[in-house]
Amino acid sequence: MRFLLFTFLLINVHQAYSQLNCNAGNDFTFCPQSTYQLGGNPVVSGGVAPYSYSWTPSAGLNNDTIPNPILSSYQSPFYVLIVKDKTGETCKDTIFITKSDIDSYTAGNDVFICKGTYSVVTLGSTNNSTCATCSFTWMPTTYLDNAYSPNPNAYPDTSTTGITYTFTVTDGTCSFIDLININIGFAPLNVQPQDTTIKKGEVVRLHVSGGNGNYIWKPRYFLTIPYGQTQNPDAAPPSTIIYTVSSVYPSGCIASNTVIIRVLPNDELIFYNTFTPNNDGINDVFYIANLEQYPDNTLTIYNRYGQKIFFKRGYQNDWDGTINGEQVPTGTYFYVLDTGTDKGSYKGHVNIIR
Repeated sequence: MRFLLFTFLLINVHQAYSQLNCNAGNDFTFCPQSTYQLGGNPVVSGGVAPYSYSWTPSAGLNNDTIPNPILSSYQSPFYVLIVKDKTGETCKDTIFITKSDIDSYTAGNDVFICKGTYSVVTLGSTNNSTCATCSFTWMPTTYLDNAYSPNPNAYPDTSTTGITYTFTVTDGTCSFIDLININIGFAPLNVQPQDTTIKKGEVVRLHVSGGNGNYIWKPRYFLTIPYGQTQNPDAAPPSTIIYTVSSVYPSGCIASNTVIIRVLPNDELIFYNTFTPNNDGINDVFYIANLEQYPDNTLTIYNRYGQKIFFKRGYQNDWDGTINGEQVPTGTYFYVLDTGTDKGSYKGHVNIIR
């Protein structure tokens, strides 16, 4: 009886103080569009429960303090697991992760083609054919010359609105799924603001998105910055006007939209007090909106020392920051505009930036 009791105590002491071991799991290859559970089975053995867990780094894990966290995105080539038991003893293990490059093989970029024209579209990224061990599948097979080619040709029916193909590539370890849209017609242009009202002399900035870029605005009149092709022109029309913006695709399709700017009568002077006189045709002069309504005006410009450097009767928005042909330095100057009417005079500052 004593021998059995002694043996029982030895076994329990041995179990209580057996070495703490932890297992972060087997190394593996991370496949995109997949999730993985880290940690072995079991994650920990030996030591004295309860245990605390810490995974480093935590990026990509749903929880870095549990034994088996879920990894949903590739963030690191390795993760370190540290386990501490009740007695303070710790163990550490590392799992190494290799990222698959299978997501470098794709369906390609979406395509816009003209409605009613004969078109051949080659699908897939240009490097698809470099993967000798990959197999490829395209669904649906409609309009394709080979649904198992890395780069099949599509002959879409351009009387429809388009078609979407699902691309799957497999290399024996990982699979990757991608989509490509063939749109028939063109992507619409979005213009903001599309219908707006300003007072005469005010400036409104327009913004267009969509299309193929290389935007063309017509008419180009009263675009205060004479953009030929831009996404964000500034417009200051003296009267109500309709602008049309268009974008031409390589296929020849033209996307367009219109914007109407309604202009209310206004005799208020608006001083645009910063200009950049570098002879590029953009913002080169001190501009005062609606000044043409005050033909008997006089403008005087002073420097910061109070010295008069410019004077003109009947100013017509033509001071380009020079005195007798010489450029004045970058800085702040002060103006007095006498309207020559019962509205009196206006005073303020104007900044020159070179």
